[in-house]
Amino acid sequence: MTTLNVAVVGLGAIGREHCDIYRGLDGVTLAAVVDPVATSAQVAARWPGVELKASLDEVLADDRIEAISLCTPDHVHADDAMTIMKAGRHLLLEKPIATAPDQARTLAMTAEDCPGVVMPGHTLRFEPRYHHAHQVMSSGDIGDVVHGYLRRNNKSSVAARAAGRVSVAFFLGIHDIDALQWIAGSNVVDVQARETQIRDASGKQAAAIMATLGLGSGALVQLEAAWALPETNPTELDARFRLVGTSGEISVDSYDSGIRVTTDQFALPMPAGAPLYGQPQGALREELASFVRSCVEAAPLPITMREAAQAVMVVDAIETSIRSGQTTRVAQL
Repeated sequence: MTTLNVAVVGLGAIGREHCDIYRGLDGVTLAAVVDPVATSAQVAARWPGVELKASLDEVLADDRIEAISLCTPDHVHADDAMTIMKAGRHLLLEKPIATAPDQARTLAMTAEDCPGVVMPGHTLRFEPRYHHAHQVMSSGDIGDVVHGYLRRNNKSSVAARAAGRVSVAFFLGIHDIDALQWIAGSNVVDVQARETQIRDASGKQAAAIMATLGLGSGALVQLEAAWALPETNPTELDARFRLVGTSGEISVDSYDSGIRVTTDQFALPMPAGAPLYGQPQGALREELASFVRSCVEAAPLPITMREAAQAVMVVDAIETSIRSGQTTRVAQL
């Protein structure tokens, strides 16, 4: 079996997950990591044998490294992603691929001419329930979408982790926007949006946004994205995806997984992504495994950079609508 040598750039929460997953995938060697605050001792303790490099340039100077997971903060993705693509390395770029429409458009166009595999990391594409929803909608059993509702709520600690660098629409809402356009088979063409006057702990971002999304098919879908759940909330995530069609309805509810734990606190855990017998599992693992297959076997990509860029266009239109108070058209690639 061919072994793919991978580096992970950025060791925040998602970057650490990438590292753990790559260590458990057959045919993959986690060769190096880059992080400005990590120490060699910390890296060696968690991932023995993995080299801590000082910069992305140092990674690209190492001819052994064939693929890179870029897990840096959202607002700095674009420049590093361009550098990686121009170097001809395979790239898995965490969502959102950029936080500016011009950057997203340039990344998508560049990726289409890039010799390496370039895949955006939109994890809901690999979540079994959302994948099944896509199959059901594609079959025509639900008919044409009439209306729908999307919700993604996280605890306030998630807002603290974002530290005012990126909006809740880019950090959370973009998951459901990509899933909507994929599952409904229709792009969002205009939006009306508002945000709360209540801010996150940084004071820089709204605690919640609401947006009405108009699809090219004529359907209307309501989006709610928020990171204001209290830390005592029994579950980490409260998410809903619902589409009502002319012939039926499909709904995904991600609040209660059917397991409850009561100790000194009451919890509704979501074990779908927790390690199983010491090995990572779940949607993110499937995402990374799909990326590896595309790199090693030239398997078709399950999502393109153009699709990821279109989700950025929708979020940009949401933020424009919030500022202007007007319905905003969404740029189409």
